[in-house]
Amino acid sequence: MSLSLHPDTPRASTLPSPAPASAASGAAAGPGIRTRLFTKYVALFVAVVAIALLANGLFEVFFYYREHKASLIRVQHEQAEAAAAKIGQFVKEIESQLGWTTQLPWSAGSIEQRRFDALRLLRQVPAITELAQVDSTGKERLRVSRLAMDAIESGIDLSSDPKFTEAVARKVYYGPVYFRRESEPYMTLALAGARKDAGVSIAEVNLKLIWDVVSQIKVGQHGHAYVVGPEGRLIAHPDISLVLRNTDMSGLAQVHAAQAAGGTMPDALEEARNIQGQKVLTASAPIEPLHWTMFVELPVEEAYASLYASLQRLAIVLLAASIFAVLAGIFLARRMVGPIQALRSGAERIGGGDFSQRISIRTGDELEGLADQFNDMGARLQESYADLEQKVERRTTELRESLEQQTATAEVLSVISSSPGDLAPVFDAMLDKAMQLCDADFGVLNTFDGHFHTAATRGLSPAYEQYRRSQPLRYGPATAPARLLEGADFVEITDLLHSEPYRNGEPNRRALVDLGGARCLLAVPLKKDDRVVGNVMIFRQEDRSFSQKQVKLLQQFASQAVIAIENARLLAELRKRTEELSHSLEELRTAQDRLVQTEKLASLGQLTAGIAHEIKNPLNFINNFSALSTELIDELNEVLEAAKLDGKTREEVDELTGMLRGNLEKVVQHGKRADSIVRNMLLHSRQGSGEHRAADINAVVEESLNLAYHGARAERPSFNVTLERALDPAAGMVDIYPQEITRVLLNLISNGLYATAKRKEGAGEAFEPTMHVTTKDRGTMVEIRIRDNGTGIPPEVKEKMFNPFFTTKPAGEGTGLGLSMSHDIVVKQHGGTIDVDTEPGVFTEFIITLPRTMAAGGTSGGKS
Repeated sequence: MSLSLHPDTPRASTLPSPAPASAASGAAAGPGIRTRLFTKYVALFVAVVAIALLANGLFEVFFYYREHKASLIRVQHEQAEAAAAKIGQFVKEIESQLGWTTQLPWSAGSIEQRRFDALRLLRQVPAITELAQVDSTGKERLRVSRLAMDAIESGIDLSSDPKFTEAVARKVYYGPVYFRRESEPYMTLALAGARKDAGVSIAEVNLKLIWDVVSQIKVGQHGHAYVVGPEGRLIAHPDISLVLRNTDMSGLAQVHAAQAAGGTMPDALEEARNIQGQKVLTASAPIEPLHWTMFVELPVEEAYASLYASLQRLAIVLLAASIFAVLAGIFLARRMVGPIQALRSGAERIGGGDFSQRISIRTGDELEGLADQFNDMGARLQESYADLEQKVERRTTELRESLEQQTATAEVLSVISSSPGDLAPVFDAMLDKAMQLCDADFGVLNTFDGHFHTAATRGLSPAYEQYRRSQPLRYGPATAPARLLEGADFVEITDLLHSEPYRNGEPNRRALVDLGGARCLLAVPLKKDDRVVGNVMIFRQEDRSFSQKQVKLLQQFASQAVIAIENARLLAELRKRTEELSHSLEELRTAQDRLVQTEKLASLGQLTAGIAHEIKNPLNFINNFSALSTELIDELNEVLEAAKLDGKTREEVDELTGMLRGNLEKVVQHGKRADSIVRNMLLHSRQGSGEHRAADINAVVEESLNLAYHGARAERPSFNVTLERALDPAAGMVDIYPQEITRVLLNLISNGLYATAKRKEGAGEAFEPTMHVTTKDRGTMVEIRIRDNGTGIPPEVKEKMFNPFFTTKPAGEGTGLGLSMSHDIVVKQHGGTIDVDTEPGVFTEFIITLPRTMAAGGTSGGKS
């Protein structure tokens, strides 16, 4: 049998471009084949052998593990029970030795005889360190000790001590384990005599001797046994230092579980961790009647050592069998699957476009005939589609590239239209598309105004980005930005490592290569009217040049960036002009407010004239600026028409120019009003404030209140205040300067409205502004009260409020002369009084008193 795959050499020149890749994939599984036939045969053979061996081994290991573990637990239980029995026997022997000291009643024998017997007991039983004998009444009669002086007839009353009461009640008492001097464990053993008058013998037993019993218990090579008391304290352990340290074992899971189960370890906790944290196999047995628990532990590693050895042998056998099965399976599968695999691979390559592929099978059966048919079909297809595929592929590539470029251009233009004043999203979108279509790794866009400034970056490494932030952008000679400034249409450097700036140590070029990893660079300028205003640079991290199409594409993006910059500049210029006009309007309003305040000072005579002349000059400038602004709007419209903005941007521009025209109309109106005020001031400075005459004070107050209220509503249309009037008809006629008193009332009422509006802003909807005005007949005097519930006046302000030029309003909202002038008009000109009552944050009330008849020699309003 012979089989092979070989290309048709004479027709190799007409192969389509995908043929090599298709041929290379012939050895791999086809799109519809999940697993190769060869692999199936080998895997099946290996699986049969491995599963049989593995199943047999796992069953043996499983049952051996269970039997071995049960055997170990059984042996440990037997050891624990044997050790528990030894310790119980040890205590019973002590109890038996102690029993003969309670045979005789206290009435028989002498104390010396009993003392001699006690000393003999201490010699015979080394575990007993102290023996006390108590009579039937609970009085201690004799105490013999290894550690202290003997006591005879001490008379200590133990009648209520558990050592006496429990022994009398139960004949024997096993006390809790305690540690003398915080080291050696001890236990109290009390035994009552059979006769009621025999008393009780109390022995203190040193449990350290139990260590001999525990240390003789051997559990494997590294296992051991230990005894734990009912409180979880260690009583006996091969490591005597643990006992002497009074070690608490209650935190171990096996100790807790065994004590809860009465001393026997439950099956669920046969494996636990010892006090050193080592995993152990454990068993326990109770020590009766002491309520102690004997534990026997064996490390799991030692317990299962034979099991691990068995697993290793099984693994070695399984590995050897698997290797044998793989080799045998490969041999058999190759003989069986070879021809089929060759036919499938050849057909797959022909189906993938490799029409030069020829299948050679020499089996002398149907498979060889099928291979010949595939070879004939491949030859005919190769002749028919060789040229066609090349043309289709070439045209498809061109269309795809063109579509990608047009789509990217449209997206960038869309961003420019949607963000005419914000360049950041435009630059980001432009860099993204440029890097995508030019197959670049990262990019930078700089602007230039005599110095370079980073406008956008995409894909920079953290180290290079940090460098650009920390260092000024200065590019040396022969660098790409410098060459673009010199007039180059574009700059391409295919190997930055060997470029002259890099060899000369130019900082930016060094950082670009060493920190950014760049190897290839393409840079184009941003030009406006043959003037470079920036550049775009994209980079690759491999030595691969950019195509001519990619250069043109990047230049196209650069021109779009220039359009975006110009649009942003125009809009910025428009906004700047708008802000200038708005600022001018604010200045005009401020000047108007100053004029209104200054008009109230008309009684200052020549001071008023001087102020009016000083205001006239900036007022003339504002009026002239209004005329120039109208011309500026016309010029701006012409510039915007030339820019050919899209519909949305044009709507925004029309809205801005409309707002400008509206503001200019207001400027003109306020300018005319300001001119009128200045003329009135000049006229008033020459004519004074008129003559005093009798006037209805209620009418003057009502007129002033209405004027101030409507003036406040004109400035704040949304502001509303409740006006309350209580005008006394008996107030009647008063000899006053009506114009001056009106100014005083307007000033005080306007200040009150300002204070209520300010408090309203801080308090919200819950606050209701109120202004209360009253008049009252006081005989030869008339009283006027003006009260508001505004912000009130602080004490430090109240002391200086009538001083000239003192004000608490923001700059431009007051001259500080209103209250001072009001004080002079009321006090000096009319001979009255003006006082204020206030509470900060609650209310302010001004109280004015005016004489009904002005004193002789009163000055005119213009001279006061």
